[in-house]
Amino acid sequence: MRKASIGMFTAVLGATLLASVSSADPYREEHVTGGVLDLLWINGYDTPNNMTPVTLASDHPAYANPSGDHTVGSATNAAPINGGLIVTTIDALGASDYQWEGWMFTGDGNTRRGLIFRASPANNVKTFYMFVLESGLLRLRFRKLVAPSQISTIVSEWFTTALPGGLPALNTWHHMKVVATGSSFQFFWDGVDVNGGAPVVDAVDPLTSGNVGCYNFSAASGEVPVLYDDLLLTNLGPVASRRSSWGAIKKLYR
Repeated sequence: MRKASIGMFTAVLGATLLASVSSADPYREEHVTGGVLDLLWINGYDTPNNMTPVTLASDHPAYANPSGDHTVGSATNAAPINGGLIVTTIDALGASDYQWEGWMFTGDGNTRRGLIFRASPANNVKTFYMFVLESGLLRLRFRKLVAPSQISTIVSEWFTTALPGGLPALNTWHHMKVVATGSSFQFFWDGVDVNGGAPVVDAVDPLTSGNVGCYNFSAASGEVPVLYDDLLLTNLGPVASRRSSWGAIKKLYR
């Protein structure tokens, strides 16, 4: 009888530790609570620039941020001589199928800015996907960057003039969201699926896992801050749960 209990306990333990932590609730969140970053951000692409917290002054054009707390994250790109970009990421904690979303401020619209995902930390984050608003605010693009070539290829693109809200205005907040499932992807701008509900498939050597983050690039302008707020990562697939414990499992047998 005891052997049966131990066997059942072991089975439950294995199932619990390998169970999906997929949930409708985000499991990583960055709100810059109280003017301090909530998560550990890691700089990449051989640049020292990283996400920094900012408390907005009342006369700042981004002051009326979506959450209304006036605290945001700032991703400031390096000078063109130093690459002109910032790649800043957080650990996805082993998830590969996920939803990555947040608010982004257009500012002067003079840099390529947006979300990155499936980012590999193994090569200083030089391999990743990006969903970005291009300089000039006319196009949204799904791009792929793969080391060692470091050549950015366009997988798909959409003109913002075709979206219900039309061309984004300068100094306005907008919501961006990526849903990555296997080699299929969906992209949303202010809640609208920019590809009309059809998934975009990267059929040629798709990136299958990696971290998430933010991106800002210009070959002509450096030290340009791009503001982000309420960044949320939601797991959509199974990963080994890091929330289980022996104590929690033992409670099932009390």
